[in-house]
Amino acid sequence: MTLQEGLDCYYKSFPDTTKVFEDDDNSGTLLRDHDCTHIIFGLDISIEQESILDSWVLWGSKWEFKYIWGYQSLPQIKQLYKDLYQEFGIFGFIRIFWKLAGIKRKVIFRALKMKKKWPFKMPEKYLQMKISDLREEHGIKVLLPEELRYTPIER
Repeated sequence: MTLQEGLDCYYKSFPDTTKVFEDDDNSGTLLRDHDCTHIIFGLDISIEQESILDSWVLWGSKWEFKYIWGYQSLPQIKQLYKDLYQEFGIFGFIRIFWKLAGIKRKVIFRALKMKKKWPFKMPEKYLQMKISDLREEHGIKVLLPEELRYTPIER
């Protein structure tokens, strides 16, 4: 499956209650680039797996602060964070981080063993490449389902 095909499947998997954020003139390819990190690192959109993805991006991706800050500054992302803070509060985020600490450590160790970092600002040609080839090229070893065992945070 190509990365584009994976991206299409990813968008189709969203629940009806979850809005898919699409790129526009303001975002460029920021949202797509973020969504591709979900695919390449094999994670869904749950709050827990978003937290795990943060570790993959921080330790296993090549990124520029300005580009990442641009993502954080998008109006739809700001609103999402506001909604999440209302739902979970600061202590909810601390509980999530604490609960996932072991998995996040495993991600850091795997990220440090990668052949090369994943480019957060992704080349267009990657969309036509097979996900398995991209993972092989970068040395990405995704977490298996049994390595992603955690109790979802109660909302």
